[in-house]
Amino acid sequence: MLEGYYIVENTGIVPAVRRFGFKDLKAWGYDLHLGTIDGREAYFVSNVGTREEGETYRQDGKEYHISETRREIPKDARLLARIVVEKGQPYLEFWLDTEEGDFPLAKEDPRLILHRFWTEKKFNQLEKHVGSVGLTTDFFKDRVFVKSLPLTYEEYPPKVRKVLREVRDIHRDMTGFGRFVFQYFGEEDKAHHYRLWWLLPTIHLFDVEVSNEVDKVLAMLD
Repeated sequence: MLEGYYIVENTGIVPAVRRFGFKDLKAWGYDLHLGTIDGREAYFVSNVGTREEGETYRQDGKEYHISETRREIPKDARLLARIVVEKGQPYLEFWLDTEEGDFPLAKEDPRLILHRFWTEKKFNQLEKHVGSVGLTTDFFKDRVFVKSLPLTYEEYPPKVRKVLREVRDIHRDMTGFGRFVFQYFGEEDKAHHYRLWWLLPTIHLFDVEVSNEVDKVLAMLD
């Protein structure tokens, strides 16, 4: 992609920690419980549908008891998450921030959670075109089936320009940061021929609404 490309780029600041909602936690594949860990009151998570209220179990050398499975984030509490990279591997850390203190919930491979999340939500474009996942995530899509030179922006049809506007809106209103590199080779047999590379902050992709909008943009020219 060394020639004839169009760039939509925002260099805003990505927050180290981001707040999420209950629907995001469920989309990641977790139930939120109130109970005890080794006899001390705590919030903790389990995979959706695998544990029941009143159940006591042992995991990683600790005893868990579920008093209640929550159906919303507790009042005056916040679900917070961040991406960290340790020894070359990314992790999603998330916890519940409450008036009583922080309750660590999990530290998981973000690639596995995104795969589970995107598959469940049928975000097929994200699942198919994701490249690598770290502090940022990149997507690459190549729909060039004819050998030709990329067109200039002035030659883009209205539908293609709409894609670029949608990308700008996502960067401005949802992620604050992003780099979208695009080449367009025209239309043949009612098919658009194009190539794109999109870099976005990983933490924002754990928001159901953000992932939904990105998935829709990736599908707009198919």
